[in-house]
Amino acid sequence: MLESRRDVAEGLAIFRVRLDEDFLFTPGQYATLWLTHAGKTIPRPYSIASPPSSRRSLEFYINLVEEGRLTHSLWEPEVARALASKAPGTSLLVTGPHGRFVLDPEDRRDLLLVASGTGLAPFMSMIRGLEEESRASPETFERRRIYVVHGVSYSANLGYRRELEALAAETLSKPERKLGLVYLPTISRPHMDPAWTGLTGRAETMFEDVPAGDGEPPNLDATARALLGALLRPETHAVYVCGHPGTIDNTLRILSARGFRPKLDLKCEKYYT
Repeated sequence: MLESRRDVAEGLAIFRVRLDEDFLFTPGQYATLWLTHAGKTIPRPYSIASPPSSRRSLEFYINLVEEGRLTHSLWEPEVARALASKAPGTSLLVTGPHGRFVLDPEDRRDLLLVASGTGLAPFMSMIRGLEEESRASPETFERRRIYVVHGVSYSANLGYRRELEALAAETLSKPERKLGLVYLPTISRPHMDPAWTGLTGRAETMFEDVPAGDGEPPNLDATARALLGALLRPETHAVYVCGHPGTIDNTLRILSARGFRPKLDLKCEKYYT
């Protein structure tokens, strides 16, 4: 059944689905939602955002796609009421899990997670899973740092912003933490979001070379790109990219030129709408 829906922005929400049985999965995998209503059944795969310990309540980060049949139904009040009340003829089933976009348990390098839009969902599952591991076994957990680059059009679309900012703040305030997180949100339409004072550009622009300066002091974007350029190395970082095909292709192109090897150092999952 549909447990809850939390709107992030217009046409963007976090859904929780309550299950009757345990659903075992590995962070990074996806499940297929099967919505039945008014005599029709519509399936659609979505990455799981919840940690693996959440076996009977799965979380999905979903964007309302204009041509998407299932997403339109999820936003319809009639369907939401029918799911909440368990009305006859309306149901939401979950099958899976599926997918191989998961962390390599033998790879202990630091992580660079690059997401556009709702491509952040599998990374939230990974981050939450690692956070649970670090808290459950603080003595044996190996020290590790996660860099999260999340690109969206507007700051209002930065789903999970508070949670990631809180983890990043805790990393700074508690250097003894073995699991550290650096959160780098960026928006591509700053001219339409005047209150935003953070990074700008698409997610993949964070890895572009910084042009030679003309005597002016570097701005925030140039500083972040320079720091990432100096920090990221295939020997020390594994890169996972998820989201829009353009983000995937451009990130692979830029980082491959720096020595990152596809499938070995660079792993990706494309979201098609």
